[in-house]
Amino acid sequence: MTGWRQLYEKLTRFIAEHPEVEINETFVSIPRNVRPEFYRLFDKVRMAFLEERFPELLDEARLLSDSYVKVEHEVVRVLKLDKISMSTKLHMFLHDPKNALMRELFDPLFDLLRGKIDVKTFEEEQSKNIENSFRNLYRAGYEKWVALSLVKLLEADRNFSISVTYPSIGRSVHALGSKHPAPRPRESKVLSLDHEIPQVFITPNLIVHSARVGRYVAIGLEIGIATWTASKVGERREWYPLKSIREKYSLVDLKPDMIVCVNERPEDVALIADSERICRPDLIIECMEQKDWYEKADLEKAKLHHNVLRPRLGTFIVSRKPVPEQVHEKLGDGIRLLIVGFDQSKLAPIINTLTCHDE
Repeated sequence: MTGWRQLYEKLTRFIAEHPEVEINETFVSIPRNVRPEFYRLFDKVRMAFLEERFPELLDEARLLSDSYVKVEHEVVRVLKLDKISMSTKLHMFLHDPKNALMRELFDPLFDLLRGKIDVKTFEEEQSKNIENSFRNLYRAGYEKWVALSLVKLLEADRNFSISVTYPSIGRSVHALGSKHPAPRPRESKVLSLDHEIPQVFITPNLIVHSARVGRYVAIGLEIGIATWTASKVGERREWYPLKSIREKYSLVDLKPDMIVCVNERPEDVALIADSERICRPDLIIECMEQKDWYEKADLEKAKLHHNVLRPRLGTFIVSRKPVPEQVHEKLGDGIRLLIVGFDQSKLAPIINTLTCHDE
């Protein structure tokens, strides 16, 4: 395999042999007649950089992509969806991971051609950049795989979305603590795995009716901070005042990976939190995609979320990789650890717990 530096030399020779190509600190001009060959070489440099320096990451990304795309197709088919939506960047990573990571190198490679940085700086800076980007995208992608796998195992037969009605023009949507009706779910052909911005209310990413559980199941990802207060919240759920939680635990916010709520009506699981309170979940699910997660603060964070929110049916930690036996001994009451990898059947204890749920 030709190294990326050799391919970069080919690219610079091509530019030198075609004086009509102008690339400097303030100006880029690539005439149409040479553009295809320029970008063919440009893309080969980027691809070679990834393949040479990150072969293991690319293999991991391909496995995640294959697993995600498979379950995405299954969920779309079963629920007869038009699409599953998420951020453009994450969508590309999950469907075409190599191209998504190559995009990270587009501007830096032009900076190298412009002479703004040298080869050594490019290697050092972009190695860190690719690693950080991969880590963030992989974490988000694994969470999405877990969420859609649960939708499949729940035997979902109806999908609901939640949209917030904003006030008329002239009134700020950021008004902290302003009171508004809680959002209501509606049946939808789109399953959204990202949130509207700003998050005036913290709502589930998805609500499905589960034929397996016989109830409506809501899953909330990427829990943030709400700015609005609901004028009325569901009486069928238990609510905690956020002010008391923050004072007792010295917390600014709570960010479990997934909050799961179950009820007999979709409107009773349509709100997770507003600016003043957060619901008591039925389940918390924490996703640990890194092989050494237990050596960091992730276990303590999971235990904190469990102890603060006291989920009715406990907390599950979903680990992609096996962990030492002593990690199981540190979990504490009500927290269960599942070694899942990409085997959906290993998520069965979560579904069984929800199936046995008794109001």
